[in-house]
Amino acid sequence: MAKPKTPKPAKEDPVELDIPDGVAEADQSVEILRAWIADGSMMLSLSADAFGERTIDWGRLLAEIGHHIAKAAHLQGHMTQHEALQAVRQGFEETLPRAQPSMSGKVRGRVNH
Repeated sequence: MAKPKTPKPAKEDPVELDIPDGVAEADQSVEILRAWIADGSMMLSLSADAFGERTIDWGRLLAEIGHHIAKAAHLQGHMTQHEALQAVRQGFEETLPRAQPSMSGKVRGRVNH
């Protein structure tokens, strides 16, 4: 006689972050990057044409994100902003040169809310 299957626990809805203060009141705003860790893998959606051919602006955006991360690490009491920024830079420099063979993607349209 077959053993009865144990039901899987209910899948929880993904946890989303709040929209940053000031976005709702802004005259103009556009979401350009959304990142998730799903089953241990990075998943992201981005507005690939946000900066057109000015790919260097993506680098500037990543630098600003690094500063936000460093500030958040400091506010959480993990380390100084300088230490956190150095850690972010180290992780970036170690990871960027590596090929990402499992990376895939496609171009989709935007969703207007």
